[in-house]
Amino acid sequence: MIEPPYGQPPYGQPPYGQPPYGQPPYPGGGPDPYYASLAPKPGCVPLRPLGLGEILQGSLNVIRRNPRATLGLSAIVAVLQSTVLVVVQIFAFAQIAKAVNNSNPGAPTIDVGRALPGEATAIAGALIGSIFSAVLAGMLTVVITEDVLGKRLSIDNVWTRTRPRLARLVVLSLVVGLLPFAGLIALVAPGVWLWGIWAVAVPSLMVEKVGLAGALGRSRALVKGTFWRVWGIRAIGVGVISLAGGLVSVPFALIAAAAAGIDPVSVANASRFTLPTIYVIITAIGSVLTLTFTAPVRAGIDALLYVDLRMRKEGLDVVLQRIAARAERGAVG
Repeated sequence: MIEPPYGQPPYGQPPYGQPPYGQPPYPGGGPDPYYASLAPKPGCVPLRPLGLGEILQGSLNVIRRNPRATLGLSAIVAVLQSTVLVVVQIFAFAQIAKAVNNSNPGAPTIDVGRALPGEATAIAGALIGSIFSAVLAGMLTVVITEDVLGKRLSIDNVWTRTRPRLARLVVLSLVVGLLPFAGLIALVAPGVWLWGIWAVAVPSLMVEKVGLAGALGRSRALVKGTFWRVWGIRAIGVGVISLAGGLVSVPFALIAAAAAGIDPVSVANASRFTLPTIYVIITAIGSVLTLTFTAPVRAGIDALLYVDLRMRKEGLDVVLQRIAARAERGAVG
């Protein structure tokens, strides 16, 4: 487990701000090309500071190397999450439908007071979905950070490590998810800033022995000085994931619209009030598949950003290389 003492350099690590022994500085902030070519790669990424392509590719490598722990966990959580959300949405739409006045088919109206229970249920469903996503992100972070050293965990191992941090993980994920979103709506700059400085809060919580405030502070400290690089990598990752997710979910949305007899173009308007149950179920199936394949990549980007930042700022690559060398000598011996 990547877990040297929080706030202190690991044993044998040179002081902060100095390049670790064996890793000469290189213009642009990266390692020397010769040093980079010699870095061992026991897991999904080489044990040295990473580039954008390596972070994205590493997120995919984890899935290939650990399909059961990544896709398996994602599929389990996605099915549970989608099942709950389908029930919630069907109930919410049923409540809202009772408040809709269709006396004028061209311009239906809604009784806001009668629709409140349905709206409240829909909001609760969104929060429940966020909790499921938070738990999944935390568990996948454990898988990914261990895979950096070539270690593969079973689903039972992952759950055992996640369970003690479960409550803090849920609260932290709501904080780093909702506050940047609120800041983005209120005023763009705060949302952009929070989304950047809290980029590696979840990996910090799962890997290091810190609490909620410690994870937020730790993330801000690691991101400091590299804000736009971190923000840009996350943004590119979200763009790629969204595109891939759309390729999976859009066909299901079209099939659902056809099955429900809804014009796909007008689904957004129809969903203001209610949608047929068949539409909700089919789109939920698409959501399961989308989450199963995109969640590990999304978690992988943040987890590998965390590892990369610690390599760049704390010489973690040297520590990991020593661990990998000892493991290799043990395997040979």
